[in-house]
Amino acid sequence: MTVVNCSNEVTFDEAPERVVVLRNEAIPVLSSLGVLDRVVGLVGRFHDDYFDEDTQAVMAGIPVLSDEISQVGGGEISLEDIIAEEPDLVIGTSETVTRDGLLAQGVNVLENEESCPGSQATSTLDDIDTLFTLYADVFDRHDEADTALDEINEQIETALVQIPDGENRTAAMLYPTIGGGSTYAYGAGSMNHTLLDLAGFTNVFADLPDRTAEVSVEELLARDPDVLILLHSGATPAEVETAVTALPGAEELTAVQNGAVLPLLFGFTSPASQITIDGLTRIVDHFYS
Repeated sequence: MTVVNCSNEVTFDEAPERVVVLRNEAIPVLSSLGVLDRVVGLVGRFHDDYFDEDTQAVMAGIPVLSDEISQVGGGEISLEDIIAEEPDLVIGTSETVTRDGLLAQGVNVLENEESCPGSQATSTLDDIDTLFTLYADVFDRHDEADTALDEINEQIETALVQIPDGENRTAAMLYPTIGGGSTYAYGAGSMNHTLLDLAGFTNVFADLPDRTAEVSVEELLARDPDVLILLHSGATPAEVETAVTALPGAEELTAVQNGAVLPLLFGFTSPASQITIDGLTRIVDHFYS
């Protein structure tokens, strides 16, 4: 089986039996396909909130090779430690575990298309189909993939029917720095934007030229969204809210005044996966229930 990933052809002589995973979004896919038990190592931080109880039970028996995170968010581990697990597939890369380094050791590697070097494609729901098709081909589990995609589509429909006709609130997804520092907003190229659109909101930062960009307090106040979704990587909700409400003038924001603020783990919004559909459900339940 030969698949194309990040514009590279990747050939498998047989379905992988020993897999090392560096990315959260791959876990529900492997679980849905019934091959999560082939994972022999995890690298990074895998939040329980992203996974159902059955998946968590399987993950409890998988060794965590490293839970250290680099400054840019990737799992920190040496290539040698990965190779020591004798994997026939590594899902995800990092600063130290690169595609070229793995291929040089005869190990196949797959990456989320949104994370491919130089990728500028706009993230959409179609990316979830692409994700499942990729791993269904690699593991020869097409029936399981079709079933999972049907369930995902049903979940999307269940969320969307809760949104009232005529919804016209504006919104922003921000990633604030806990303890003070830069605040980042998400533009039209991101899955974050797609989720806001699906949830019935107008993204006030849709005109950003990049998927994400640093924004000033003054710019946030000028655009004054009705709804704020504040992303984080494991802080408490109070810490995340304070990172924004403590900004000078933040008390004047409409979203802050109305309490229309939702802290949310970053993985619930990007990259496109089953986890982001769970994120859509959380957003809709919070603002429309």
